[in-house]
Amino acid sequence: MYKILAAMSICVLLTPVLFAQEIIDRPLEPKREKAKKIYRDLTWATYLRASRRFPEARDVYQRVLHLHTSSAFTHAQLANVSLAIHDIRTADQESRRAIEINPKNPLPRFLLAQVMFKRTVNSRQKNWQPVIEQLRKVTQLDPDYVDAYQYLGEIAATKEDPELGKQAFKQLTRLMPYQPVFFLRLGNAYEDLGDSEEAIRSYERAVKIDDTMWQGHESLGRLYIASYEPAENSIYSTDNPTAELINSAVEKITKAISAYTKMRRYAPNIPRQFDKMLGIFRARLGSLYLTADRPKQAIETLNKIFIEDPEHADANYILGLSYQEIKDFEKAEFHLRNAIRISPDRSEPYNALGYLLAELGTNLEYAVDIIQIALKKEPENGAYLDSLGWTYFKMGKDELARIELEKAVKFESESWEIQDHLGDIYLKIGMKNNAIGAWQKAKTLNPENKKIRQKIERYYTKIK
Repeated sequence: MYKILAAMSICVLLTPVLFAQEIIDRPLEPKREKAKKIYRDLTWATYLRASRRFPEARDVYQRVLHLHTSSAFTHAQLANVSLAIHDIRTADQESRRAIEINPKNPLPRFLLAQVMFKRTVNSRQKNWQPVIEQLRKVTQLDPDYVDAYQYLGEIAATKEDPELGKQAFKQLTRLMPYQPVFFLRLGNAYEDLGDSEEAIRSYERAVKIDDTMWQGHESLGRLYIASYEPAENSIYSTDNPTAELINSAVEKITKAISAYTKMRRYAPNIPRQFDKMLGIFRARLGSLYLTADRPKQAIETLNKIFIEDPEHADANYILGLSYQEIKDFEKAEFHLRNAIRISPDRSEPYNALGYLLAELGTNLEYAVDIIQIALKKEPENGAYLDSLGWTYFKMGKDELARIELEKAVKFESESWEIQDHLGDIYLKIGMKNNAIGAWQKAKTLNPENKKIRQKIERYYTKIK
């Protein structure tokens, strides 16, 4: 009995196995056999494409299309590998067929745009508009299609269309906000469109992501200087520039110096003349600090120039004036003499050194000689005539002082300092009414000057 039960148990256990084997051995229905073959071929084609065996992948995709002609996916993949092996005609045909089958799929449209791009590059007539329209259809179907925007950006650069570039790179910075090159290219587009503020913002973002991107620093330096120069012109075209204007100019040129310094650090093969340009910008900043009555900052800025260029004429000249402001007259004289030695054809250092000596009351004959050198170069310079007249005043040569100061006023009628000096000489030679008149003009030009007000009050009362 137990033998019968054992045999029955074995039959029960073997039945599922035998049934499964029967299913495996049973042929598939024709339509399922076809699907199996298509799936197998597509898997193999994908492997071949990933292995960059494009001709073999193309053959497999073509075999699949014989089995399933209405597959938009397969037509698109065949177009893709055809592009890879430069079979432009097949890529064109297959991408268009894929679009016919499924017009809402962005991939075949992008492949067709690539075909059109290649043909336009190689054609004599560069008609980019159809390519742009096709790429825009891609982005309409998929607003996050990165490759389409990259192609639009390249076309914008090729056809010099900054508006198209702005549109493309704005989208790329949205989709890939940590790619500094897209912000750099967006800055280029804004700059070409004349929108300096947006260009600066884009470049600043680029170097914030990657501080070593020297192209961004170079662009920032250029734009900072461009925005600085009108402010500098405004400052030096008026006798009393506002603190706000000066501070704005200081901020802009300081940023420019910082940007160019980083460019110098990161860029390969910077020419030697670049250091001279950087020195010029530092000298201009030093001059601004001096104009803003911040001589210590001027000195700190200007001394950095000597690390690269110890013979910098502008730095020596402005340093001389700055040291004079803080009453370090020995260093002031040293740097002004250096400026004359380095650049003997310039007139300003001669005048500045002569005026310094006149203020100190030392070596006055020499002061007259070097101021006259400056005047030979610029005979109608009111500031130089003032220096000469003031030196004569210090020497006690009152009539010569009056003559030179009256000439100075003709050329520099808006200088309160020359009017003040003229008032002093008029007072000394007994022309008190003329002195009061000169000081009143000085007061009008510089109403905040207490010393001039005190002179008027003191001597006006005496005349009364």
